[in-house]
Amino acid sequence: MSSGTTPFSRLVTVSVTGSTQDDLREALTGPEAGSWPHLSALRALRQTAGRGRSGRAWVTPDDGALLVSVVLRPLVPSERLAWLPLLAGLAVRDALAPFAEGLPWRLGTKWPNDVVAVPEDPSVVAAVPGWAGTRKIAGVLSELVTAEPPENRADGRLAPDEVPAGRDEAPMVVLGIGVNIGQEVDDLPVAWAGSLRTLGAVDAASGPTHAVAAEAALNAIGHQLVRRLEQWEEACGDVDAGDGVLGRQLRAALTTLGQQVSVQAPDGELGGLAVDVTPALVLRNQAGDTEVRAGDVTLVRVSG
Repeated sequence: MSSGTTPFSRLVTVSVTGSTQDDLREALTGPEAGSWPHLSALRALRQTAGRGRSGRAWVTPDDGALLVSVVLRPLVPSERLAWLPLLAGLAVRDALAPFAEGLPWRLGTKWPNDVVAVPEDPSVVAAVPGWAGTRKIAGVLSELVTAEPPENRADGRLAPDEVPAGRDEAPMVVLGIGVNIGQEVDDLPVAWAGSLRTLGAVDAASGPTHAVAAEAALNAIGHQLVRRLEQWEEACGDVDAGDGVLGRQLRAALTTLGQQVSVQAPDGELGGLAVDVTPALVLRNQAGDTEVRAGDVTLVRVSG
């Protein structure tokens, strides 16, 4: 990492771009790849073609959100990379949690890649079908970048269970992070979205402006990413290795667990009680346990 307090090895900020994800993917597959090392980041003050999971458009008003993509070259086996969205979500939750201190909200994660705020008293928040009083305040998008194989390996590939010897051999991942900072309710695209402002964390009488909050959030997210990545690498990518503390912390933050949910998966809709992550979501119903590797999760209202 570079000297000073910044957690990023390189940080480039642009006033506007189509998508920081697309920009970094293109850079990492071209002659500029070497100028984007591990923990380098591209931030945009405005995006015109931002993307969420499954290619969905992600639109924010000017200066309303923190928009950044980070290059990661984790020293973990490729078979463990599926943990990264949950791990990154945990880091973002950790970074944003101080903003909610003293407020009637608890921050957590939602499988597979959201950071959410849960009200302490659900009765004072308008319920949204499938989300109840939960509000999404941030999202994470993890994308593996395929580049030319290293010349010093016969086939250019590591075995799925092999730990890269160095960053140059590690898989390249572009981690996109979007945090709703200064939006008012009317600026948010869906009823279940929230922002630090709607939570009361910014632009309040005693709180920071959204510009100051965005800078603080960016720095905090970088430091928390470093911390969680170090833990993950020390465990060789297995969150349950050793004393299992990383896995326990990850699951404790995951608001999806213990809930009756419905998952719109690529091969159809599945339902059940969310009991664990492997990192796939484990659903339990009358047919037994089923692992779901991708899909959109909504809460199921239980009558009685």
